[in-house]
Amino acid sequence: MLNNIVIRWALSAVIILALVIGGYSVYASLAGNPTDNHTEHNSSKEPGEHGSHEEHNDGMQTESEVDPMIVHAYGKMRIELKDKVGEPVDQLEVNHEKNMHLIIVSEDLKQYYHLHPEKIGKGQFQVAKKLSDGNYKAFIDIKPKNKEYMVKPLPIEVGTNHAHDKDATLKPETTFTKTIGDHTVTMTPDTFKAKEPVTLSFSFNKGTPQPYLGALGHVVILDEKGDKFVHVHPVSEKETKFETQFDQPGVYKIWAEFKFNGKVNVYPFVIEVK
Repeated sequence: MLNNIVIRWALSAVIILALVIGGYSVYASLAGNPTDNHTEHNSSKEPGEHGSHEEHNDGMQTESEVDPMIVHAYGKMRIELKDKVGEPVDQLEVNHEKNMHLIIVSEDLKQYYHLHPEKIGKGQFQVAKKLSDGNYKAFIDIKPKNKEYMVKPLPIEVGTNHAHDKDATLKPETTFTKTIGDHTVTMTPDTFKAKEPVTLSFSFNKGTPQPYLGALGHVVILDEKGDKFVHVHPVSEKETKFETQFDQPGVYKIWAEFKFNGKVNVYPFVIEVK
């Protein structure tokens, strides 16, 4: 009799335990595991993945966290760098031997200057450059530490009581050979297509250029309106080949800089990208 009671109690306990375990399993399957969901969310960052999350991050990198300001007065260019809350941006990485490259072009893209302002204070830079009366665009090429930055044109108006210059009307060239003094430079290729990688190669009638800012040359490209800026460096320190890509069809102006006999020559080319 006693044995039967013990057996019945044991069977009841087993049944109750089974019901509890089964009920918890059903609840867990419906509720899910928050730790597993967190792992799946981060999986979009795995190396080699190219999902929308990575594209979103690439897009955000073009949003500048630095607001530069430039003023021309008394034959000097003065530049201030501030972040979004107005604090000076003082930490810049060295880029081709300089903390800052300043490109200035006239509004009609006929005048071109490549300058290197020196630091005079926290987030402040200055370089001597006298400009004739007219309208210009400045491009401040820097690499701020731990901040995103995108080069944009900054307007400069020099002098008073003069009409604004018209936008550049560039006529595409069909041959790409230019001579300054004794040095002739030829650029290839002679045809260009949008959204395709292109290598700009330069050959010379007299040897190779001298090293200049850590390379054998530098190339700056602007679109016809002077809005889209590209500063292209050579593929290596010992070659005069420059890799780039044109995102949109249109007319562009290229300035190629090479140093001969201690002097930097600037060779302009106007191309049409189809």
